[in-house]
Amino acid sequence: MKLLVIVPIITKDFIKNPRERVETYVRLETKVDFVNIDYGPASIESMYDHDMAAPFVVKKAEWAEKNGYDAVVVSCMMDPGVEAAKQAVNIPVVGSGEAANQVAGLLGKNVKTVHARPLTVLQLIANPEKAFECLMINGKKAIEDGADVLILGCTGLTGLAKRLQNELNVPVLEGERLALSLAQMMVDVGISQSKKAFPKPAKKKRILPD
Repeated sequence: MKLLVIVPIITKDFIKNPRERVETYVRLETKVDFVNIDYGPASIESMYDHDMAAPFVVKKAEWAEKNGYDAVVVSCMMDPGVEAAKQAVNIPVVGSGEAANQVAGLLGKNVKTVHARPLTVLQLIANPEKAFECLMINGKKAIEDGADVLILGCTGLTGLAKRLQNELNVPVLEGERLALSLAQMMVDVGISQSKKAFPKPAKKKRILPD
Protein backbone atom coordinates (compact mmCIF):
# COMPACT_ATOMS: atom_id res chain seq x y z
CA MET A 1 0.00 0.00 0.00
CA LYS A 2 1.23 3.50 -0.87
CA LEU A 3 -0.12 6.61 0.85
CA LEU A 4 0.75 10.17 -0.08
CA VAL A 5 0.72 12.96 2.48
CA ILE A 6 0.29 16.34 0.82
CA VAL A 7 1.83 19.14 2.87
CA PRO A 8 -0.11 22.15 1.55
CA ILE A 9 2.65 24.72 1.95
CA ILE A 10 5.92 25.47 0.16
CA THR A 11 8.10 25.33 3.30
CA LYS A 12 10.22 22.25 2.64
CA ASP A 13 11.55 21.72 6.18
CA PHE A 14 8.09 21.67 7.77
CA ILE A 15 8.20 17.85 7.87
CA LYS A 16 11.24 16.36 9.58
CA ASN A 17 11.83 12.62 10.15
CA PRO A 18 8.81 11.47 8.10
CA ARG A 19 8.89 7.85 9.27
CA GLU A 20 8.83 8.91 12.92
CA ARG A 21 5.67 10.92 12.21
CA VAL A 22 3.78 7.84 11.08
CA GLU A 23 5.11 5.11 13.37
CA THR A 24 2.44 3.19 15.32
CA TYR A 25 -0.27 4.77 13.13
CA VAL A 26 0.37 2.75 9.97
CA ARG A 27 1.81 -0.71 9.38
CA LEU A 28 5.54 -1.06 8.72
CA GLU A 29 4.86 -2.34 5.21
CA THR A 30 2.69 0.66 4.34
CA LYS A 31 4.77 3.10 2.29
CA VAL A 32 4.13 6.73 3.20
CA ASP A 33 5.57 9.58 1.13
CA PHE A 34 5.39 13.29 1.93
CA VAL A 35 5.24 15.99 -0.74
CA ASN A 36 4.87 19.77 -0.60
CA ILE A 37 2.76 21.76 -3.03
CA ASP A 38 4.70 23.56 -5.76
CA TYR A 39 2.98 26.93 -5.38
CA GLY A 40 1.18 28.60 -2.50
CA PRO A 41 1.80 29.99 1.00
CA ALA A 42 4.73 29.33 3.35
CA SER A 43 2.22 28.41 6.06
CA ILE A 44 -1.55 28.25 6.48
CA GLU A 45 -2.89 30.54 9.17
CA SER A 46 -5.87 32.21 7.49
CA MET A 47 -8.60 31.55 4.94
CA TYR A 48 -6.48 33.53 2.47
CA ASP A 49 -3.66 30.99 2.89
CA HIS A 50 -6.20 28.15 2.78
CA ASP A 51 -7.65 29.30 -0.53
CA MET A 52 -4.22 29.97 -2.03
CA ALA A 53 -3.13 26.40 -1.30
CA ALA A 54 -6.31 24.56 -2.30
CA PRO A 55 -5.90 24.26 -6.10
CA PHE A 56 -2.36 22.96 -5.74
CA VAL A 57 -3.50 20.35 -3.22
CA VAL A 58 -5.99 19.10 -5.81
CA LYS A 59 -3.26 19.00 -8.44
CA LYS A 60 -1.07 16.86 -6.17
CA ALA A 61 -3.99 14.52 -5.42
CA GLU A 62 -4.53 14.01 -9.15
CA TRP A 63 -0.80 13.35 -9.54
CA ALA A 64 -0.96 10.79 -6.70
CA GLU A 65 -3.78 8.86 -8.34
CA LYS A 66 -1.95 8.79 -11.68
CA ASN A 67 1.24 7.58 -10.01
CA GLY A 68 -0.18 4.58 -8.21
CA TYR A 69 -0.89 5.87 -4.72
CA ASP A 70 -3.78 4.16 -2.95
CA ALA A 71 -4.92 7.13 -0.87
CA VAL A 72 -4.11 10.75 -0.08
CA VAL A 73 -3.89 12.60 3.24
CA VAL A 74 -3.78 16.39 3.48
CA SER A 75 -1.56 17.54 6.34
CA CYS A 76 -3.34 20.65 7.57
CA MET A 77 -6.07 20.97 10.15
CA MET A 78 -7.91 23.49 7.94
CA ASP A 79 -8.26 20.81 5.20
CA PRO A 80 -7.44 23.03 2.20
CA GLY A 81 -8.56 21.50 -1.08
CA VAL A 82 -9.87 18.33 0.57
CA GLU A 83 -13.45 18.48 -0.69
CA ALA A 84 -12.34 19.43 -4.21
CA ALA A 85 -9.76 16.62 -4.22
CA LYS A 86 -12.48 14.15 -3.19
CA GLN A 87 -14.34 15.21 -6.32
CA ALA A 88 -11.26 15.08 -8.54
CA VAL A 89 -10.02 11.55 -7.74
CA ASN A 90 -11.43 8.12 -7.03
CA ILE A 91 -8.87 7.08 -4.40
CA PRO A 92 -9.63 7.99 -0.76
CA VAL A 93 -8.79 11.54 0.31
CA VAL A 94 -8.69 12.26 4.04
CA GLY A 95 -8.15 15.65 5.66
CA SER A 96 -6.33 15.91 8.95
CA GLY A 97 -8.99 18.19 10.42
CA GLU A 98 -11.94 16.03 9.42
CA ALA A 99 -10.19 12.88 10.69
CA ALA A 100 -9.52 14.34 14.14
CA ASN A 101 -13.02 15.74 14.48
CA GLN A 102 -14.69 12.48 13.46
CA VAL A 103 -12.63 10.41 15.90
CA ALA A 104 -13.01 12.96 18.70
CA GLY A 105 -16.79 12.55 18.55
CA LEU A 106 -16.35 8.90 19.49
CA LEU A 107 -14.22 9.69 22.54
CA GLY A 108 -15.99 12.47 24.38
CA LYS A 109 -18.83 14.95 24.53
CA ASN A 110 -17.00 18.28 24.77
CA VAL A 111 -14.22 18.53 22.21
CA LYS A 112 -11.91 21.53 22.08
CA THR A 113 -9.16 22.37 19.62
CA VAL A 114 -6.01 23.75 21.22
CA HIS A 115 -3.30 25.80 19.56
CA ALA A 116 0.20 26.79 20.57
CA ARG A 117 -0.66 30.46 20.39
CA PRO A 118 0.84 33.01 20.39
CA LEU A 119 3.37 31.08 18.27
CA THR A 120 2.92 31.10 14.51
CA VAL A 121 2.95 27.88 12.48
CA LEU A 122 6.55 28.38 11.34
CA GLN A 123 7.68 29.12 14.90
CA LEU A 124 6.40 25.70 15.96
CA ILE A 125 9.12 24.06 13.88
CA ALA A 126 11.88 26.19 15.34
CA ASN A 127 10.86 25.81 18.99
CA PRO A 128 8.89 22.63 19.83
CA GLU A 129 9.51 23.02 23.58
CA LYS A 130 7.99 26.48 23.58
CA ALA A 131 5.11 25.07 21.54
CA PHE A 132 4.55 22.42 24.21
CA GLU A 133 4.54 25.04 26.96
CA CYS A 134 1.87 26.99 25.09
CA LEU A 135 -0.17 23.81 24.58
CA MET A 136 -0.02 23.05 28.30
CA ILE A 137 -1.35 26.49 29.18
CA ASN A 138 -4.09 26.46 26.54
CA GLY A 139 -4.95 22.80 27.15
CA LYS A 140 -5.42 23.33 30.89
CA LYS A 141 -7.69 26.28 30.19
CA ALA A 142 -9.76 24.22 27.73
CA ILE A 143 -10.22 21.48 30.34
CA GLU A 144 -11.19 24.06 32.97
CA ASP A 145 -13.83 25.22 30.50
CA GLY A 146 -15.22 21.69 30.27
CA ALA A 147 -13.26 19.95 27.49
CA ASP A 148 -12.97 16.17 27.77
CA VAL A 149 -11.12 15.63 24.45
CA LEU A 150 -8.47 17.87 22.91
CA ILE A 151 -7.43 18.18 19.28
CA LEU A 152 -4.08 19.70 18.38
CA GLY A 153 -4.92 22.58 16.07
CA CYS A 154 -1.96 22.31 13.68
CA THR A 155 -0.14 19.38 12.08
CA GLY A 156 3.06 21.25 12.97
CA LEU A 157 2.37 19.98 16.50
CA THR A 158 2.54 16.33 15.43
CA GLY A 159 4.51 14.33 17.98
CA LEU A 160 3.36 16.25 21.05
CA ALA A 161 -0.03 14.62 21.65
CA LYS A 162 1.04 11.66 23.76
CA ARG A 163 3.15 13.83 26.04
CA LEU A 164 0.31 16.33 26.47
CA GLN A 165 -2.18 13.51 27.05
CA ASN A 166 0.00 12.11 29.84
CA GLU A 167 0.10 15.53 31.50
CA LEU A 168 -3.57 16.44 31.14
CA ASN A 169 -5.25 13.01 31.43
CA VAL A 170 -7.69 13.47 28.54
CA PRO A 171 -7.44 12.09 24.99
CA VAL A 172 -5.30 14.36 22.78
CA LEU A 173 -5.61 13.81 19.03
CA GLU A 174 -3.26 14.49 16.13
CA GLY A 175 -5.09 14.90 12.84
CA GLU A 176 -2.37 13.90 10.39
CA ARG A 177 -1.67 10.56 12.07
CA LEU A 178 -5.36 9.75 12.46
CA ALA A 179 -5.94 10.65 8.81
CA LEU A 180 -3.21 8.20 7.80
CA SER A 181 -4.77 5.45 9.91
CA LEU A 182 -8.19 6.12 8.39
CA ALA A 183 -6.75 6.22 4.86
CA GLN A 184 -5.03 2.87 5.43
CA MET A 185 -8.26 1.37 6.78
CA MET A 186 -10.26 2.66 3.81
CA VAL A 187 -7.84 1.04 1.38
CA ASP A 188 -7.88 -2.19 3.40
CA VAL A 189 -11.65 -2.51 3.23
CA GLY A 190 -12.02 -1.14 -0.29
CA ILE A 191 -14.03 2.02 0.32
CA SER A 192 -13.62 5.61 -0.84
CA GLN A 193 -15.63 8.83 -0.85
CA SER A 194 -19.05 8.58 -2.45
CA LYS A 195 -19.27 10.00 -5.94
CA LYS A 196 -22.86 10.95 -5.14
CA ALA A 197 -21.56 13.20 -2.39
CA PHE A 198 -18.44 14.26 -4.30
CA PRO A 199 -19.26 13.97 -8.02
CA LYS A 200 -16.56 14.26 -10.67
CA PRO A 201 -16.35 17.87 -11.91
CA ALA A 202 -17.44 18.54 -15.46
CA LYS A 203 -14.68 18.50 -18.04
CA LYS A 204 -13.85 21.99 -19.23
CA LYS A 205 -10.85 24.12 -19.98
CA ARG A 206 -8.77 24.94 -16.90
CA ILE A 207 -5.40 26.61 -16.74
CA LEU A 208 -3.00 25.80 -13.90
CA PRO A 209 0.80 26.03 -13.66
CA ASP A 210 2.58 23.01 -15.17
